[in-house]
Amino acid sequence: ATTVRGWSRRTQLAAGGAALAVVVLLVLVFALAGQDDPPPLSATGDQGGQAPAAPAFATQTYAERGINVNVPKGWTRNASGVWVDYIDPDDKLRKVRILVESSKATPEKFLTVAEDGLQKRSTSCPKPYERIGLESKTIAGREGAVLEYTCGTGPDARHGMWGAVIEGGKAYSFYLTTKESRFADSRPIFDEMASTYAL
Repeated sequence: ATTVRGWSRRTQLAAGGAALAVVVLLVLVFALAGQDDPPPLSATGDQGGQAPAAPAFATQTYAERGINVNVPKGWTRNASGVWVDYIDPDDKLRKVRILVESSKATPEKFLTVAEDGLQKRSTSCPKPYERIGLESKTIAGREGAVLEYTCGTGPDARHGMWGAVIEGGKAYSFYLTTKESRFADSRPIFDEMASTYAL
């Protein structure tokens, strides 16, 4: 057999193939080493260092009583006492509410008391009431909580989300309530409020 430096032709080919594989592997390693890992997602779901994505619906800013928060633009405003509502002009059962009340409770405790009220108001929350979840969430850079719930069945079924923070002896809260059939489309409204809420 033909030999080069004492190796058979078959050994030369095997060695050459192995060397080529090593070269390809090194090229890939150096190419990938130049790529940074993508930035981690922030608490609001946006990539670090980037501006949050614009909502898919038009907004206006509510800026009263020490609160700034985005609400749907063009919705009808109604206010009384401790609350301000913005109601969908095409669906009076779809609305958001912003509240400021006296409270020294924790956010979870405040929402538990609010939940008790929901269970007693059959006109705005028809039976049966069901809690979907109550969890801690940072809101306006502070310890807060979010309650998700449903009310009623069939065409009367409703779905809501309620967020709250406590600051200086006051409960700052906001909620979205809508027909169950429109909840999936309405959820981004609550998410926008939670991500823009500021004291």
